[in-house]
Amino acid sequence: MSGGRSSGSRNKRRQISDEERAAAVEDYRESVGRLQHTAYRNLRQTIAYATIFVAVVATWMLVIGQATPTSFPWYAVSILGGAFGLATYFVREPRPRLYVLAVAVVLAVVGVTGMFLTD
Repeated sequence: MSGGRSSGSRNKRRQISDEERAAAVEDYRESVGRLQHTAYRNLRQTIAYATIFVAVVATWMLVIGQATPTSFPWYAVSILGGAFGLATYFVREPRPRLYVLAVAVVLAVVGVTGMFLTD
């Protein structure tokens, strides 16, 4: 009437060899590595998209005549930041791509801050 379970079955574990354990650990590490690589790539792409979006908005504001002579340099800096954000897709090496992305973020933040302070 116990449903087929013995009282001590909860504590019994399947015995595995050291090779199986090492293979399982290696599979786990590879899975986590792929997940981290994908997450970092998605984060870099999202940041690049954000700088490009800021550049598109700044360009649109210039086209509709929203920029004043005092705010024009800040719009130009934002557009330059978007250009660097777009350049991250053409740089293949990981370290220089990170530097280009950092420059894009700094320029976009400086440009948006300048736009808000001058308006």
